[in-house]
Amino acid sequence: MRVNMWKAGAVVAAAILLAGCSAPSGNGNESKPSSTSSSSSSEETSTASDCPELKEGETVDIADLSTCSADRMKESAGYAATSTTMGMVSTARYDSANDATEVISDMGSMIIIGDDTWVKSPTSEWQVADPNASDPVIAALSTAAQNAASLDPATAAAALSGEFTVTGTGERLGQKVYLVTGTAETQGVEVDATFEVTADYIMLATSTKTEVQGQAIESVLEITDWDVKQDIVAPI
Repeated sequence: MRVNMWKAGAVVAAAILLAGCSAPSGNGNESKPSSTSSSSSSEETSTASDCPELKEGETVDIADLSTCSADRMKESAGYAATSTTMGMVSTARYDSANDATEVISDMGSMIIIGDDTWVKSPTSEWQVADPNASDPVIAALSTAAQNAASLDPATAAAALSGEFTVTGTGERLGQKVYLVTGTAETQGVEVDATFEVTADYIMLATSTKTEVQGQAIESVLEITDWDVKQDIVAPI
């Protein structure tokens, strides 16, 4: 079963939302995770004519890159990620076989399986999501779950129009990655972003820095397991 990218986006977006960041874009990378799982060992850039060339010094249209990345990331069997925003950490998993997402953080947790969603605050038991719940935390978590699918790494990249530059290379999850860096404006906010992208366009990590109403916001997202099935079950 191919990943439903719309739902897979919940992994990334919910992690950001649960970490307390509502900036126009956010995720990222800084430290190297210990996992070694990977879906590809290739270090050769794809020759697809509609995908940008990834090599140091090359200028890349971030919208084109995001399209290629979205197509490639649909093939994952599942993955896990860690997100840090303003010092707050959340973890997320996505299971493509069951179209299921789980996000856990100190601010609350959510599980989404198909069209069903459950949420849990730090002081409550699991319950069916309800955006109109009297408990403001439950309402916020439920709303986050509804909106989560719009901010996967590729969609976040697509929100940042303009030309970025391949500034170097590194390694993540045992694969060579290209560092694609640039500054863009979205919704009137300037965002500095770096994407770690494999030769076959998988975004394994992203980082953003921005300022909203005088508040500096830094977000880091790292995929810690890629193309690894995640077992997620309904909590109730």
